[in-house]
Amino acid sequence: MTFSYQDGIALLQLIAFVPCLFLAILLCYQQGMKAVASCWRFLIILACLRISGAVCQLITISDDSTDVITTKITCDLLGIAPLTLAAVGLLQRVNTSINKLSKWIFIFVSIVSLVGLALGVAGAVKALDSYTIPRMLQAALGLFVGCLGLMLAILGYLTIYRNEMPRNEKIILYSVYACAPLLIVRTVYGCLGDYTKIARFNLFEPNPTVNLCMGVLEEIFLMIICLSVGFYCPPSKEPQLEAADMTNSDETNIVEKRSSPPSNTRSDAVDTMNKEKIAEEGRMGTSTAEVL
Repeated sequence: MTFSYQDGIALLQLIAFVPCLFLAILLCYQQGMKAVASCWRFLIILACLRISGAVCQLITISDDSTDVITTKITCDLLGIAPLTLAAVGLLQRVNTSINKLSKWIFIFVSIVSLVGLALGVAGAVKALDSYTIPRMLQAALGLFVGCLGLMLAILGYLTIYRNEMPRNEKIILYSVYACAPLLIVRTVYGCLGDYTKIARFNLFEPNPTVNLCMGVLEEIFLMIICLSVGFYCPPSKEPQLEAADMTNSDETNIVEKRSSPPSNTRSDAVDTMNKEKIAEEGRMGTSTAEVL
């Protein structure tokens, strides 16, 4: 087989997602594998899926076996969930700074997305067996659409309190606004492939140009936006610094209290000195009177 249009798209994915993978790993290493870095984990998952799919596409140049094609299509069908979860993770960090929404809302959205991801994997395998779109895959995409709607609702609600946000969190909020149109286009592309029979949106043999313009480029831009936010707006460490300052001030107060004498002792010493001074003045007055 010769080098085709789809192979060129796969090469573009490798050029874009390999550096993104290392950058996402670096962010997780810098910020720790905690809640604040949860969105970077989903970017790692997406990058691994796209790199695997691109490698399989290039392998088909010399080996177009069923296993290679199956792996390639499975990787291509998964992608909306990691992107949505990454955006939800960014919004969760914004909410942490103002605490306007319960954390359970974000947990609910994440669970629904993960359930959709599991259904998507099972549905993709079943779709490749029958070469049709199973109900399981359509249900998975329906969950992704619902999660996208919830994400947009959360985005709109948090925007009301943008004036209360710190500078970095406000930048993150606006970055999610930049991600929203790309996520919508990517989700619409998936819906057209799952719920319609239009040839150019076919999941198994999509039109390369449509796939590039409505799928690949959107994912690349989303990765760039999220990674840029991660490096430009690192999580704040002010609470830790304030706690350290309070600890230091407490220790200083303790040292001062230990080094300084009790206040009662000082007042007693002053009273004694005043009494002695008065007595001495009295004696001097008496001796003067006797002389006169």
